[in-house]
Amino acid sequence: MTQPKPPYESFFGFVERPFSLTPDPKYYFRSRSHSRAFDAIAAGLGRRESLLLVTGDLGLGKTTLCRTILAMLERKGRAALVGNSMLSPEDLLRLLLQDLGAIAKDEVRHGRLVGATRVELQQMLDEFLLRLRSSKDGAVLIIDEAHSLPPATVDQVVQLASLESNREKVLQVLLSGQPPAVGGPALPAAIDSRLATRAKLLPLERDECERYLHHRLTIAGGAGVTFAPRAADVIYGLSGGVARLVNLLAERALQEGAAQGVRRIEPGMIDAAASALQMLRLRPKRFRWFGTNTR
Repeated sequence: MTQPKPPYESFFGFVERPFSLTPDPKYYFRSRSHSRAFDAIAAGLGRRESLLLVTGDLGLGKTTLCRTILAMLERKGRAALVGNSMLSPEDLLRLLLQDLGAIAKDEVRHGRLVGATRVELQQMLDEFLLRLRSSKDGAVLIIDEAHSLPPATVDQVVQLASLESNREKVLQVLLSGQPPAVGGPALPAAIDSRLATRAKLLPLERDECERYLHHRLTIAGGAGVTFAPRAADVIYGLSGGVARLVNLLAERALQEGAAQGVRRIEPGMIDAAASALQMLRLRPKRFRWFGTNTR
């Protein structure tokens, strides 16, 4: 049975929620910052670098970027995305083997990976990477929220980037996470010394905020809904260009517009949205980077 749409979706004629917080490559917006990061990562992958890094504060679109890169890589070859960074080294290896297709689906279903030790899992991966090398193929592992990796799993990532087979860069690893603390310890030396590509995401700029709103409205298929330029100014001022906060404000403002029966979102609706969301409590916070506290 089809679930009814929320009132504002029906009112504006959206096919889906334009400002959902779910990371979706279809909605990927190439701001100046994202374009620089995407191009740098694509170039690094093309150069077969073994370890790459993209950083950015909470809500700037790192996960959407990762999923967009994953979709690009899957069209060309083998890639795996780790969304849950709180994995043990063994679980990381199991996920990698399964998602890269190193183990047949029937063997996975029959539990071949379940009881395997870390040494056995590593051996399976080594054999798979050697087969890729012989066929001049490669694979990419993307780890999102990498700042939350347990220390033992960080060591496993270093080991993956240092594998014997990786002399020809068979396995590439892209890390995505929060930036290191200001003035504090940076990345673990074993990772920092291997990084050739480092990209950083920044908030949207003022002119990009208005285009970002239009971009998402267009993809969602709304009929004639617009944000007044001044409304976009208010959104930018409240959000600081942080995409996640822009989405929260815009969605709530659409609800306000639908309730009033209008298709043009005005500044007062943004103010009402900010009040309802208690926006001051939604300011992005810095998190931990590889076990290091931020300030």
